[in-house]
Amino acid sequence: MRRRTITLLAIPAVVGAMTVAVPALAGVSLIPTAHTASSKCFVAHIAKRKVHECLVQGPRGLRGLPGPAGPRGYTGKTGATGKTGAKGATGATGKAGTNGTPGTPGAPGSPGPAGTARAYGIVQPTSPNQANLIAGQTSNITSVTEPGPGIYCLAPASSINASAETVAVSPEVSYSSAGAPGLVAVNAQRPNCPEGYFEVETFASVGSSTPTSGYAFTIVVP
Repeated sequence: MRRRTITLLAIPAVVGAMTVAVPALAGVSLIPTAHTASSKCFVAHIAKRKVHECLVQGPRGLRGLPGPAGPRGYTGKTGATGKTGAKGATGATGKAGTNGTPGTPGAPGSPGPAGTARAYGIVQPTSPNQANLIAGQTSNITSVTEPGPGIYCLAPASSINASAETVAVSPEVSYSSAGAPGLVAVNAQRPNCPEGYFEVETFASVGSSTPTSGYAFTIVVP
């Protein structure tokens, strides 16, 4: 029996092809024999002779080119929302702040300037033709006369020009007859008083046109 060795130049699929091709050409069957990891051997009957053949693996061929990339797979469905985690423990209570130190009280303010009233007074009627000034509550009003019931002429200090000034008057209860206030008004034309005097008239009620005595009043020259 002759022994021959055939070098394997292709991938292992060639071994299978050779296994089929050799007996086909020889007209005989193949009988496998023992072989190593690097060769495949068999006995071939050729022309009534046994021939021992071995296929030896050849060197590895060149690496083939990478194939084209496959299509991108479909995006999977969104997973279910996970369960809410357990509530964390409550944090510790912070420390209370301390009270601040009280501020120092401010110093008292300085006294304001004196009032701007240049003259003032309270007139008390004592009869239908006479009146008095309340001395402790009068300043720069030098005199008062009552030429007619409810008509009063007041003389200011020489520094005050009655014809060029305005005055403010209001009812006064405590010095009025029967403790009742009346209606008090300034007459800027001063028809019943001398030049340089203020004229004030008192009335029993609103709508009355006749002056009436007995109603006290205050006067202020700003």
